This record gives sequence, C-alpha cells and structure tokens, in this order.
Amino acid sequence: MNKTNSNSRREFLGNVLRTSSLAAVGGLVGIGLSRDACGLSSASQPGLSSPAHIDPELIQYEEADKPVSTGLTEARALTVDSSGTMYVSGDQAIKVIDPGGSIKDTLSLSVAPRCLALADKEFYIGTRDRVVVADKSGRVLATWPGLGDNAVVTGIALDDEHVYIADAGQRIVWCFDRKGRLIRRIGDKNLEKDIQGFVVPSPYFDLTMGPDGLLWVANPGRHKVEAYTAKGDREFSWGKFGSNLDDFTACCNPMNFAIMTDGSFITCEKGVIRIKVYDSRGVLTGVVAGPEQLTGGKWSISETPARRQHVRFVVAADTPGHVYVLDRDRSVVRIFSRKKG
Repeated sequence: MNKTNSNSRREFLGNVLRTSSLAAVGGLVGIGLSRDACGLSSASQPGLSSPAHIDPELIQYEEADKPVSTGLTEARALTVDSSGTMYVSGDQAIKVIDPGGSIKDTLSLSVAPRCLALADKEFYIGTRDRVVVADKSGRVLATWPGLGDNAVVTGIALDDEHVYIADAGQRIVWCFDRKGRLIRRIGDKNLEKDIQGFVVPSPYFDLTMGPDGLLWVANPGRHKVEAYTAKGDREFSWGKFGSNLDDFTACCNPMNFAIMTDGSFITCEKGVIRIKVYDSRGVLTGVVAGPEQLTGGKWSISETPARRQHVRFVVAADTPGHVYVLDRDRSVVRIFSRKKG
C-alpha cells in the first residue's frame, strides 16, 4: 500500500475531522479540500486556470427542467434502484423519492450517514469509521466494530456475499461478509501481483460493483479506475493524468463514478468540473455535462481552483440509462437523459 509519512497522515485526518460536518459520499465522496491540501499548485494542474471548454457536439445528455428537492439540509449520498426510486442520505435520515420526484418516505436514523448501499431488505450505512445496518424502516439491526482511529469511510458496495468498504483515511478497501466478519483487505501494495496501492491525497475514494461481477475502485491519486476480484486480485485498470478531455486532471480524480448496465462508466471530477461517459474499456464516448451546465454559468474564470474544489456532486445511474446528479450545494437531485437521436 502506498503510504504517506506520519505527519502527512495526521494533517490529512485533521482536515477531515475539522470538516466532518461536510464529509460525505455515497459510493461517493464529498469533502472539498483546497489545491494546497492536495499538494499541488494551480500551475501544476493543467486546465485549472480557466474553465474547460467542451464542444457542444460531445454533450450527449440534457437535464430535466426541474431538479428534485431532497428536503435535507446537508445531502451527502445518493443511490438509485432499478425502478428509478432515489435514496438520498444526509442529516440523520434517508429520503425515499419516487421516480416522479415526490418524497415517499423519510427514514429517521440515530447516526449521520456518509454513504449508503441498498440491499434487498436492509441498508448498509457508512459512518465515519464503521458500518451500521438498518432495515427499510430505519431501525438499526447491527453496528459493526470500528475500523480504527484513522478510518474515513467514503463508500460501500455490495455483491451477493460481501460488503466492500472504501476507507480514505487508511487508503484501503475492506472486504467483509454480510454478517460483519472481516474477510480481507483489498489494494495493499503488492508489486508481484501488479498492485501499486491506492493513492488518496484527499477524501475522495469511491467504489462500486460492475455488471461484470468485478469490484471497481477509483484510485484518484493515480487518476485511474481499477477492477478487483472478490479475492483481491487486480484484473484491469484504465485512466490517465492529463489536460485533454479524456484525461483526469487535478490532484485526485475521478472523485466518484457510477457504472451503467451496459458496463459504461459515468465519472465525476472536481477541479475541472465535468461529468463524462466512458465505455467498458475506459474509452471516452461523450459528456453528460460540463462546467457551464453544472454550475449554471456561475463558474467564472476568476474563481480559484480552491473554490472549485468545494463544488460537490455525486453521480448515480438507473437501468434505463438516466444519470442522476446529487448537487450537494443545493441539496437537490438533477436528472439527465440522453438526447434524442
């Protein structure tokens, strides 16, 4: 596992804890840190000195006229089921929102959820250092042991047997069984197995299960998305650093992502704010939205990279192929559909 020195780790954890009221993700992450916290100046981040222009012909999606209000003060995480029902967590609650945008239910929780995964009969909820299991009414069924003082849970993914936990504080993915028993660590540096280790300069560390049965994990400091088996073997990776549209830039991207039923990826970036589409092999095929669409034209050239680090979005997708964007600054869900033709 790629490690920082102890001072850097303490500094990173201190930043996270001081801003814990802003921390979040849902499969997906949300503390915004300045460019200095990422260890890079604006001069070393290509494309950050001005908004990235995107050819309108590459933008394949259009946004619904009206965003969906979550009713939350601080929306943190989003997941969508196959029917298009949205589950948005934040404050100390989960909002259940039907495909039409109406709030069907509010599940009150005794914990503050930072990320969320949906199973058939229960929710797996990530708090700062552990997982809490709750039923569909919000009643806590189990509280798992903590992952350690340095843990910062930023994402949860499920397969039929396992629960995978992204831990940005310790730069590792934990694999548990459904009863909360630790099975293994995934992502420790092992050059013999071609595993370089996760580089997580700031608390953006996401993961999700793909339709191929592989666990896909963002390695943000390496600007890659990597595929692992349940046994922890790295099968495939794609992505690179650069200033072109198909690259990932800034200190650590993608900050979160989703996988569609056809295996294509929806990636969300900070720094240069954009949501893009890649095919199952990591080849760019188009754009969902760029800075102008996502910020309503309010992101001007005068804004600093540090300010742009605080623009927070979380992406999800449903079976028909809609892209859902949780706009955390406005606590609304914005829905994008492919343009006709």
